[in-house]
Amino acid sequence: MNRHIAVEEWVGETRAAIVENGQIVELHFDRWSEQGQRVFAGELFLGRVKKVEGALNAAFVDLGRGEPGFLPFGKAGRPSGLHEGAAIPVRVTREAFAEKGPTLALAERDVSGDAPQLIEADANLAERLLRRYPEAEAIWADEAGIDISAAIEAAMTSRIPIPGGGVLIIEPTSALTAIDIDSAGRTANAGRKLALDLNVAAMPEIARQLRLRGIGGNVVVDCLHLRSQPDRKAVEGALKRALKADPARIDVLPMSPFGLIELVRQRTGRSIAEVLNAGQGQASTETLALTALRGLEKEAVANRATQLVLRTSAEIALWLEVDAMGWRGAMTDRIGPRFALESRQDVLRDFMEVVAAR
Repeated sequence: MNRHIAVEEWVGETRAAIVENGQIVELHFDRWSEQGQRVFAGELFLGRVKKVEGALNAAFVDLGRGEPGFLPFGKAGRPSGLHEGAAIPVRVTREAFAEKGPTLALAERDVSGDAPQLIEADANLAERLLRRYPEAEAIWADEAGIDISAAIEAAMTSRIPIPGGGVLIIEPTSALTAIDIDSAGRTANAGRKLALDLNVAAMPEIARQLRLRGIGGNVVVDCLHLRSQPDRKAVEGALKRALKADPARIDVLPMSPFGLIELVRQRTGRSIAEVLNAGQGQASTETLALTALRGLEKEAVANRATQLVLRTSAEIALWLEVDAMGWRGAMTDRIGPRFALESRQDVLRDFMEVVAAR
């Protein structure tokens, strides 16, 4: 398999895409605002046991940053010497998401100390992804002609074309993610073969979208209706084959007589919607602000001698004016002190533009 890790670094955020055989299959983000606030999969900590929960056969461990981690004991039960207040080495196996803290595993490493601390971590997003995919090659996205912004935009839409016709409709809820295979009216009088072909054609795209969007937990796929058991088995087989490339653990149930396939995909971190959105499925203020900063940086590179003004809605401008992550200094280092921020009233919350200063 030909696999690359395409990276782009912007003021406020690093973004990366896993590209396999020329197709983007994963998207990842590392935001400056979260540095020192979150833990990442693979990091090793000297944690402090905060509480042992016998009913859960697990413990909660203070890592010194973010939410306490959840350490399941497994079938072996509680390890000897593990008690509240104990200092233990743990490795992050799943990052925090929604309101759930990270999941941990005991690490075999001799460490000592009294306070929770980070012991071992990769320095940046590219290094973390290279640990996960050691055979991959890290490249710069712009040099390779890989448009990460376009991939993100496509992954945030609810309707995705199926190669050969039809669309997928992906709708997340609090309990599960629903995926509907829509024929766009083509099968009304077309019969069994078209329904079977569309279902089978949809499976590789469903597998890619699950991985691309970082969807975890329960997923229900509503297939076009098939009467015969062999046809249902053919669709199930197509899905299972497509899911083999996904590094996450996935359990798939047989298709029901109503055409539903249920599966559970292992969560390793946040979905891209959880990273980019706030409530009601809207882009968060930070996401909008970082988009505005990318626009400013792109315009500055295109017009290297021009004084620029970044105009945004009041909501975005207020977030930027606080400058909690130090974007002004970083932007000045990159393009020089030739930009200003201007707040605009009576515009949509996502309004932003970069213009030449008068």
